[in-house]
Amino acid sequence: MILYAALLCALVFLWRRSRIARFLLDKVPGPPRASFLLGNAPQIAGRQCWDFHTHIARKYGSVVKLHWLFGTSALYIFDPLALSHIVKDQGKYEEPAWVTGTNLMTLGPGLASVTGETHRKQRKMLTPVFSAKHLRTIVPIFHRVTDKLIQAISSRVQTHPKGTDIDILSWMSRAALELIGQAGIGYSFDPLTEDVPDAYAEAIKDFAPVITSPGMLLMRQAGPYVGHLGPAWLRRWIIEKLPLRDMRRLIQVTDALHERSLDIFQAKRAAVEAGDDTNAKDIMSILLRENMKASGEDRLPEDQLIGQMSIIIFAAMDTTSNTMARILQLLATHPDVQTKLRREIIDAKAGGRPLDYDQLHNLPYLDAVCRETLRLHPSAPMFAREVLVDTILPLSHPIRATDGTLLHELSLPRGANLLVSILACNRNEALWGADAHEWKPERWLAPLPAAVENAAIPGVYSNLMTFMGGARSCIGFTFSQLEMKVVLSEIIANFTFSPSTDKPVIWNFAGVTYPTVSTESMKSELWLKMKAYREG
Repeated sequence: MILYAALLCALVFLWRRSRIARFLLDKVPGPPRASFLLGNAPQIAGRQCWDFHTHIARKYGSVVKLHWLFGTSALYIFDPLALSHIVKDQGKYEEPAWVTGTNLMTLGPGLASVTGETHRKQRKMLTPVFSAKHLRTIVPIFHRVTDKLIQAISSRVQTHPKGTDIDILSWMSRAALELIGQAGIGYSFDPLTEDVPDAYAEAIKDFAPVITSPGMLLMRQAGPYVGHLGPAWLRRWIIEKLPLRDMRRLIQVTDALHERSLDIFQAKRAAVEAGDDTNAKDIMSILLRENMKASGEDRLPEDQLIGQMSIIIFAAMDTTSNTMARILQLLATHPDVQTKLRREIIDAKAGGRPLDYDQLHNLPYLDAVCRETLRLHPSAPMFAREVLVDTILPLSHPIRATDGTLLHELSLPRGANLLVSILACNRNEALWGADAHEWKPERWLAPLPAAVENAAIPGVYSNLMTFMGGARSCIGFTFSQLEMKVVLSEIIANFTFSPSTDKPVIWNFAGVTYPTVSTESMKSELWLKMKAYREG
């Protein structure tokens, strides 16, 4: 009852705050509401909402008014100038409290859960370990893990000369977890050569689908209010009594993440304090050593260090593994691209030697395949922001208001909800051309359209919003890029891919997109027919 009371208070607060917002945003065109309680939320965040995103972007343009939860309004935005202001000005735009609040309760006080000065301190501490200088030193770690991956998959396909179906997402997830485990925290999660179920890996894979489910989207609105309801044990007791399947699974996921993170952290801290890992190159060892040397004002408390572990591992495993699986699926359905890419990789390997940092970054077609996949299929297709103070948001191009006037800027009231569409920005036909919704790696082998170059997209990666921008951009995007290129270069050199004959691939919209074999299934999986590659 206490939680329901908190939810009711949240609804009343949101409704009052939204009255002014609705009035000020009424002139912005957008689709009719689907329901009063949920607005357009099921259409914009449902598992199969891809066509709705395309529809509203084409019909209404780069700023769209949506009817949001509980009778509130939201702006769906992919205007480049507006995005620049939203991602760069943290004094006016920040992640909503319901996002950071639920991240805090589930993942701990890491980068995705904190704001303001705490966020700045954490990012300052973490930035050096994602530099190119450090990444060069961990390429051998990546190759050691990838070698085990190749051996493991080879053992499954070598008895099937005509090929056999493999759940490639499962293997990409296992490899990504082991890569971030060894290079990120100096810990081995998975030998890869054996099929050993791991509760931690399963918890990470389930986290995004569960926490972004429609039911949880509603419950998360009460997160900031529930966080003040007495001690943690009381909040947990209340939540456990709720008759919600997704909530119970989220508790299991959270417990698995926290328990393993705590165990690893304690062992890692003991090793650092004893001076046993002075040469360790993993992110967590470096972070702990630097934190011990930091001045009092810059030093991070223990709970924030533990929080970094769950967030870094989740971000590095889920998004990267799904993207690698997506690339392999696209290569399976585009055999000409697969053949051309394999030729580039094999020629560069010169006798089968693993590619070093510079060689990996000197493969133009592999780079083009990665960039085009990240453009067309961003793993995190949308993120939310809240307006902190009354402000004016400028637009790159005016929009036609519902009363026929042109709006060159928008007056946004404090508390307005913003949904930044990475998906629509990356597929903006006004910038990328009429073929913006098509997968064409070759577009990256020529100069980009002038419209793209001139738009000044504020993302940190290649004129795209895939890794966001500003102070809340993905801090590990260079780590992810290197990981993808190491794994893909070896897999593509050793195997060929084609679509499975009886296991379809359905991609689902979520906080992190994920594939299933049907629209009803909640199990993340992606099956491809694979066989060993024999040159000649």
